[in-house]
Amino acid sequence: MKLSNLLSTLDSQIPIAAVDVLSPDEATIIQWLTAEANNKLSCPVFFWNLGVSTLEQCLIAADGGLVFKPVAEYKKPQHADPLLYVFNYIANFSGNGVFILGDIHPFIAKNSPQLSWEILSKVKNLYHRLKPTDKRIVLLGQNIQLHESLVRLIPYCEVPLPSIDQILEHITSYLRDLQQSAREQELTFTVTLENAEFETLSRAALGLTLEEISDFLRLTVKENLTNDGVVVDADFIPKAVEYKTRLLSQMSIELGKPAIIPFGGLDLLREWLTRRRRLFTQEARELHLPQPKGVLLAGPPGTGKTLLAKNIANILNLPLLQLDIASLLGSLVGESEGNVRRALKTAEAIAPCVLWVDEIEKALSGSGDTSGVSQRILGNILTFMSESQCGVFVVATCNDPSALPTELKRKGRFDENFFVDLPTEPERVQILGIHLERFGIQVQLEYLEAIAASTAKFSGAELETLASEAALLAFDEGRPQKVTLADLETCRQTITPLAIQDAAAVERMQSWASTARRASSPVVAAKTQSLRAAKFRNLN
Repeated sequence: MKLSNLLSTLDSQIPIAAVDVLSPDEATIIQWLTAEANNKLSCPVFFWNLGVSTLEQCLIAADGGLVFKPVAEYKKPQHADPLLYVFNYIANFSGNGVFILGDIHPFIAKNSPQLSWEILSKVKNLYHRLKPTDKRIVLLGQNIQLHESLVRLIPYCEVPLPSIDQILEHITSYLRDLQQSAREQELTFTVTLENAEFETLSRAALGLTLEEISDFLRLTVKENLTNDGVVVDADFIPKAVEYKTRLLSQMSIELGKPAIIPFGGLDLLREWLTRRRRLFTQEARELHLPQPKGVLLAGPPGTGKTLLAKNIANILNLPLLQLDIASLLGSLVGESEGNVRRALKTAEAIAPCVLWVDEIEKALSGSGDTSGVSQRILGNILTFMSESQCGVFVVATCNDPSALPTELKRKGRFDENFFVDLPTEPERVQILGIHLERFGIQVQLEYLEAIAASTAKFSGAELETLASEAALLAFDEGRPQKVTLADLETCRQTITPLAIQDAAAVERMQSWASTARRASSPVVAAKTQSLRAAKFRNLN
């Protein structure tokens, strides 16, 4: 059911409906429902939750705002159960009305420790007994999951996060209201945003609710207010990104920063991504071309999967979101799944974007999970990947694919499963060059080739360490930015690669590669330059 169909649903003798809404927008939905019920159903609207000591009538004030007026006739006895009492009050209410009951879903939710069979039965009884009346109930809350016995009785709708067009309209309207308020206070309020900047500001606010956007605008206007008034200009755009970053981080979603360091090698993966870059454009959407779903990147630790995930956002020219599933796990039953669904909904609102899930096997392996939370989270992610058509490109990184559930690894779940192996010799030359250039160091190609030939089991992270150690050694010896071949060789001998320390685990990982697509082209056999030859070439 869509929110727009809620009133027609209530008007068609379906007495109870549920509306799942993010907490910041609850008041907005109550206000909308009050206005709609007054106009279309010609009936009053009442609100109740456990935090309110009485039943309140919802009214629309002259300025269009929402007002709550206590109902004098509602007098709960001191020791009566508040929830059972409000149900009895509704059942015995003599008039018509829409009763909004907030946050009662934990008492009628599946797998909830607060589930009450008495309240569950009461809701079922009310459903049947209110049908012939003009009394209706709307269950309002966040992360609503109804018990199995209610799912087929109570229609459910989820309030989506606003689209860019809705945000643009809201920002324009809200700034107009703030401007009018400033005029009444004899303050100068100037908006210098061009049309393109309005759209950029709206895009920066994607993923926020309309109420959160209103809060941001009021807060930023207040912070920029001077004796000369306030100017709303392009400086509001980075502030909107900063505000959104802070809010999303509380939901364990990080707005990733673009990759500063490019990745070396991995030519097959780079080519695969480049071919799909245009599929995220408006032109591709108008042609109804399928949106890419994502990739699984598996390989030994240190092979650059994290850096690669950040670079994928650059290649596809999309914003990067990082989802930390482990921090979404809550202590209450159903809380973890609700957090994950809310995070995925946010990613969908910001789309097209790259959603990066790091070390996905740690959150979804299910090891030691007796409550089934991992399976339910996995189900949410799989459903999202199967059904979402909005352009959320999921990049999942994994150090141990054997720990992943089979249903996540099977072909067709991701667009492709890529194996990121230890770098080949030509890739090691590129990686060393990239990291040395970060320190302003230029090393002859033949020296890089010689070191690459002697670092066969080094990962990208270990090559980065080698470059850093060589730069530090040269600096310590009074040769800043002048790294020699001897420096690189000395530092190489101090590093023991993980592929040697834990050879069995790396070999087990490499055996999985036959089921995946390789991210790098195989190396064509060629005569390599030995370290000894490179040393002695420059003796004269």
